[in-house]
Amino acid sequence: MQNLIVRTAEALRKNGFEVVMAATAADAKEYLLKSIASGASVGVGGSVSVRETGVLEALEESGRTVYSHWGVPAEEMPQILKNARKADVYLCSANAVTSTGKLVLLDGRGNRVGAVCDGPHDVYFIVSHSKVVEGGYEAAIRRIKEVACPQNARRLNLHTPCAVTGKCNIQQCEKTSCCLTVMIDHAPHIRKMTVVLVEEKLGY
Repeated sequence: MQNLIVRTAEALRKNGFEVVMAATAADAKEYLLKSIASGASVGVGGSVSVRETGVLEALEESGRTVYSHWGVPAEEMPQILKNARKADVYLCSANAVTSTGKLVLLDGRGNRVGAVCDGPHDVYFIVSHSKVVEGGYEAAIRRIKEVACPQNARRLNLHTPCAVTGKCNIQQCEKTSCCLTVMIDHAPHIRKMTVVLVEEKLGY
């Protein structure tokens, strides 16, 4: 496993990403608090991994503005999502990272992939080692469909085939949350993307 992580980190760097290694969620939180400028506004996707670090509460306590749509009233959602996309910094995770140094994201609403593709200048991906896969795109999608999607669907109380059986059946999935899939082959040259690889298991 360690060899896989080393190779993945090297591949990510070759693809233009900055890479930070963290042993625990607490280490990732400490790194983010030091790296995000005082007074910066921070957008966040619906990431369990980010929330499990505890960094959002710490950012708010430090006086930074955090735009998170979790738990907000429906009428406030559009403005929160807009603010998150226009923030100074964006925090999220990836559903899978390939050993060839590519990030794969699968979204339902599209707010995360929208912000990642054309949003804040600084983007931080908090990614557990458990999300790293040997191989390329197909391996990443297999992990997402077999591991991440069923757990996330249950968290959201979705009555999808994967939530019920643990297996994807897109033909019978009337209200799928698998709507947009994006693979980031290389960090855009005009923006800064940092992948924080966390040894401790986070998210799905």
